[in-house]
Amino acid sequence: MVLDSLASRQRQLQLFDRYGVLLTEHQRGVLELYLGSDWSLSEIAQSQETSRSAVHDLIRRAVLALEDYEGRLGLVAAEERRRAVRVEAARQLSDIRRRLAEVEVQLESA
Repeated sequence: MVLDSLASRQRQLQLFDRYGVLLTEHQRGVLELYLGSDWSLSEIAQSQETSRSAVHDLIRRAVLALEDYEGRLGLVAAEERRRAVRVEAARQLSDIRRRLAEVEVQLESA
């Protein structure tokens, strides 16, 4: 699992927004610092008075838990599907409006 790629971080943020309440208070606090406040592992370790590797392990386990929740519940995937349907519906509506405007122009000129 990669903790710092941009796509991975975006995915982690989506999962945290959806399932963060299911984590322990400690996990939520550390992930909020890491994802929400963009603190480094060293900064979090210093604030938590622990090691950088302990923070890395805690984040890794918390993200795995978030992925497990998504695997079981699929709420983020369902939202992405709904968003894709809305985008397609908006595209189709725009196309219908464009064609309607063309028909109106043709009727006016007839």
